[in-house]
This record gives sequence, C-alpha cells and structure tokens, in this order.
Amino acid sequence: MNRRLRVGRIFGVEVCVDWSWILTFVIAAWTLVSLNRRLLPDLDAAHHALMSALAAAGLFASLGAHELVRVLASRAWGVPVRRLTLFVLGGVTNVERAPLSPRTEALGALAAPAASIAIALVVACGVAVASAPLPRGWADLDRLGAPGVVLLEVAAANLVVAAVNLLPAYPLDGGRVLRAAVWSATGDVDRATRLSAWCGQAIGWTLVLVGIGLSLLSGRGPGLGIGLWTALVGWFVASAAAQGYEGVIAQRRV
Repeated sequence: MNRRLRVGRIFGVEVCVDWSWILTFVIAAWTLVSLNRRLLPDLDAAHHALMSALAAAGLFASLGAHELVRVLASRAWGVPVRRLTLFVLGGVTNVERAPLSPRTEALGALAAPAASIAIALVVACGVAVASAPLPRGWADLDRLGAPGVVLLEVAAANLVVAAVNLLPAYPLDGGRVLRAAVWSATGDVDRATRLSAWCGQAIGWTLVLVGIGLSLLSGRGPGLGIGLWTALVGWFVASAAAQGYEGVIAQRRV
C-alpha cells in the first residue's frame, strides 16, 4: 500500500489511488467482456469492450462513493481523517484518533454500505421503470440493450462493494462493527481491534484459497474472472487487516 498516486483533496481529505487499481480495472473489464458476450451475443467485439469499460468505470465510481461516504460519516462522528487510499475493492483511511465509543464506531461503519445499497436500489429501480416489464431471466436481458445492461452491472457492483465491506474483517466496515461489538462487551478496544484483525486475516486468506481453487477448476470464461476476483479481494482483506491493526497500535503509542 506504499505505491500511492495522489489525485487531489476532497472535503479537505487527501485522496490517493494505489497502483493496484490498474490491475483491478483490467481484471474487471476482462471479466465483464466475458459476461457481456453471453448476455448480448449479437453485439460486436468493439461494443462489448466499450460497455465493459463503462461498467468497470461504474465499479470504480461506486468504490469512490462508498469510501467518500465512509470518510464523511467518520468525520461527522468526531473522527478526523487525514488521507484516503483507494485500493482494490475498498479503501484504507488514515485517522488522527480512534472513535470515541463503540456506538460512534458502529454508526460510522454502517453508513457507507447503506449508501452503496441505496445507490444499487435507485439504479436498478430506474432500469426497471424504463424497461417495464422486468426481464424474466438471463435470456431476456438483451431486451434492455447495452445501456440497460451496463446500468444493472453498476447496480450489482454497488451491492458487491457493500457485501465485501460488510465482511467481519477489520478495517472493513463489517470488521469495524465487530470491533465495536467486542469493544462494547469487553471495554477493551485493543483486544477488540486484535480480534477483528485476526478475523480479517483468516477470512482474507480463506478467500485467496477459494479464489485460486475456482480459477483452476473453471477454465476460461466468467468463472475464471470470478475466481481471480475472489483471490484478489481475499489478498486485499488480509493485507488491510494486518496493516489496519498495526496502524491502530502505532497510533495509540504516539
């Protein structure tokens, strides 16, 4: 996470992008090309590439919106944020101090997944209204055309972002909720952080193994992309958990 590209400041927070985003974008676009060939087989390769790139860009926009909501929620609950680094399927924030209570930790953590789910519902409902009646299955999705399929993929991307970040793996949102629960039960924030970080590393490396297995068994096509995505997400979760815990301990020693 030391290969940062600074892109500017938003609401006073320095925003950086990790170079791993290039790899993430390539894998996302490649996976979507394989998927879109099956959903819209009548389109040519150029149209598949364009709509897949747009859907991948929607995924990245979804990630940015998710993390920005997390930053604003943290600041609203009294936790100043210095820097936000966007990394694979999530972000890592550098905060100036820990949350004041388990309640503020949990509320701040739940805001970003709620925003991602809300965006997904709004986009999906918009497509449903514009294309009524709703498609009855995969074979009927071609009735939406390329724009409708891309918007549904963006809605699905927001749901995936919310689901990944709700994993009980610190410093993801679900891990912060777990830390708040353990903190509230034990009164020991260090113990709560250690436990949630351990859970994060266990979940992360499990996802890596599952992703490698899926990639080896699926061969070509969307299955291979899903396996690579699973492994990549697992690596991110495990790395973020380890560095998140080290950052908290270093912060408390200052």
